[in-house]
Amino acid sequence: MLIRSFVFFACGATMSAAAAATFHVNPVATPGGDGSSAKPFATLEAARDGVRAARQAKRIASGEAVEIVLAPGDYVQMEGFALKPCDGGVSESVPVVWRAAQAGTVRIVGGVRVPMRAFSPVADASVLARLPEDARGKVLQADLSAILPGKVPSMAAAFGGTPTAPLLFLNHRFGTLARWPNSDYTSFSKCVDHGKKITRTGGGSVYKSGAFIYSNPRARRWNFAEGVWLNGYWTHDWSNHSVKAASYGAENGTNDVIRLADSIPYGVMGGTWGRKDRRFYVFNLLDELDAPGEWYLDRVRKVLYVYLPPPRRRLSQLEGRLPQTDETCGGEDEVFVAMSGAPLVSAKGIAHVRFEGITFEYAYGDGLSITGTDVQVVGCRVSCCGGTGVSLHGDRNVMRGCEVVQVGRAGVSANGGDRKTLRRADSVFEDNRVHDFGVFQRTYAPGFGVNGCGITLRANVVHDAPHTAVLYGGNEHLFEYNNVYRVLLETGDAGAYYTGRDWTTQGNVLRFNYTHDLGAGGEVANTMGFYFDDCDCGDEVYGNVFHNVSRGIMVGGGREHPIRNNIFSRCLIGMSIDCRGMTWKHWNSAEHGGSSWLLEDKAKAFDYTNGVWAARYPRLANIMNDHPREPLYNPVENNVFIDCQKEILALDRVAPLARMAPIAGNVVVNTQGTNGVRCASVDARIASCFTVLNGTTNSPCAFGFADVANGDFNLLPDAAILKACPAFRPLPLARIPR
Repeated sequence: MLIRSFVFFACGATMSAAAAATFHVNPVATPGGDGSSAKPFATLEAARDGVRAARQAKRIASGEAVEIVLAPGDYVQMEGFALKPCDGGVSESVPVVWRAAQAGTVRIVGGVRVPMRAFSPVADASVLARLPEDARGKVLQADLSAILPGKVPSMAAAFGGTPTAPLLFLNHRFGTLARWPNSDYTSFSKCVDHGKKITRTGGGSVYKSGAFIYSNPRARRWNFAEGVWLNGYWTHDWSNHSVKAASYGAENGTNDVIRLADSIPYGVMGGTWGRKDRRFYVFNLLDELDAPGEWYLDRVRKVLYVYLPPPRRRLSQLEGRLPQTDETCGGEDEVFVAMSGAPLVSAKGIAHVRFEGITFEYAYGDGLSITGTDVQVVGCRVSCCGGTGVSLHGDRNVMRGCEVVQVGRAGVSANGGDRKTLRRADSVFEDNRVHDFGVFQRTYAPGFGVNGCGITLRANVVHDAPHTAVLYGGNEHLFEYNNVYRVLLETGDAGAYYTGRDWTTQGNVLRFNYTHDLGAGGEVANTMGFYFDDCDCGDEVYGNVFHNVSRGIMVGGGREHPIRNNIFSRCLIGMSIDCRGMTWKHWNSAEHGGSSWLLEDKAKAFDYTNGVWAARYPRLANIMNDHPREPLYNPVENNVFIDCQKEILALDRVAPLARMAPIAGNVVVNTQGTNGVRCASVDARIASCFTVLNGTTNSPCAFGFADVANGDFNLLPDAAILKACPAFRPLPLARIPR
């Protein structure tokens, strides 16, 4: 039985009405329903197959939209839920919509609930003896034999992201595999074996396992025979990896040596750039299960040990017998275990589908993994996924008003369009909140990973992550009105927005974004707001604000980066343009930089001197005839630098100033003047390109900005800064979400 109704669907910027065949789904319904409100389907698969059957029987007209309404509750998808092209809509105005009957009450979950009655206090004396003394009596155990049939795999010897399944989730967050230190890292500074780099036959290389000295007596309590895993930044502050320890003790007459059991990228302290000490923590140790939220699984006996987080259900309620219900005390506490690597929802080649108001939660793998056209994800929440939260690839797709939180890898992966023909995807990701991502893959797992051609990120809020917020490549992307903060919290030589080592990433625009309060501050300006690395080209930067950032913008030897009308506030270094193309052997050289540095070859792959590429990017087409190693066409005009401490605009000594680009009309504001206050001076070679305004220590002056200290850069009436920089245009700050 089909219920016809008129439903309004948002299709791009327009609204159109379409008659809809409506089907109902309820997770507590009796199997065998027909999709009516009286006899709803019981599962997502039944609803999907029911729509297919109705179409086959022509009970759904060819011009009729389809609406699948999900009643409140959990829809358990242990192996994921897959859609095929035949499950899509007819057109943008005749879509298939999967929506929650009431937003926020429907969950698609990929794990199994561990009932609270399954837990009991640890009584085994041998286990209690291994637990830290303060944790005894607080750690609970549960037998997972029924939940984890078959053999549970051993933890992998080395990996760069999500630990070997299963994952544990506690109250809408990842459980933490028992670790030490409980937060932050410990460190070492002496290496006895960097791990020799070995070149493989046929190309490529691998590092042998290395070893280092770790004299902290705490290591003596760890059971290396049973297995100790370490997660660390072993050589670079932008490369993180997990690896098992092979041994600990004396080696060749040296005490306290930890030898790794497997190879890791770049070896151990193998040419470190950044901090001298290398950081790591140990994890997956029963001996370190001592903090709320931590867990350990005996993978042979299938016994889970967990220190539940407080205080939704207090320990006293678990001492003795619990009532025989899965959940007590309002049903707020929950423990889930997930094993399957399948995405919660997947689709390839689908079109005209919308997901609305649904929560996707508790998955070992990805949340949504969809490739298609005109796919919309609206008002949804994706959380606690061990992989990427949302992968939405294709053209004319939309992700709007969603939250992505607590994901093991990237928050959102966006791809589309065709770079060879410069066909735009015209996909839009706007008004989303993406935070607490990169939980397992600590580097190169961005809030948004963008590739292809013609994708817009607009008015998103991205925060709290160890590495970058936006990692992008490709052409004609627009990033505007985004608010990025508290990223790069534990990494270096990195940018909140990052792209690099490619001449062909042309036509991208970054405007009216607020990037502030990033990690890795202090004396070393090796984290950037915008980082155009290794001769990257073609990013227009207009009207952005950088506040409490170690370095606002870094142009790493590339060209075609017009930088105008931006505000750099309280940065160590406002911005820099270096000449690495002129001074590094890596430039365009496989011999010195490897295949990734073959910049001209990357451009040739797009036939860059002919056709649409030459027409769109004429200076790129002529680059090999136009001082290709120099950072040309990077105008720096009408920018404002406020209370920068080390440098305003850092330029290499060999910078070809006469050919680079105009540097003009910029203003430096020292709100407390320069007498006794640490302030950056302007490079003497370009001093005439900057006007300097000084307040005083007794009478600080921001010259018309409302409240610089608290990040309010609205301009007051008759702001003096506009007289000093008449070409500066006030920024539309009200459009940036907070």
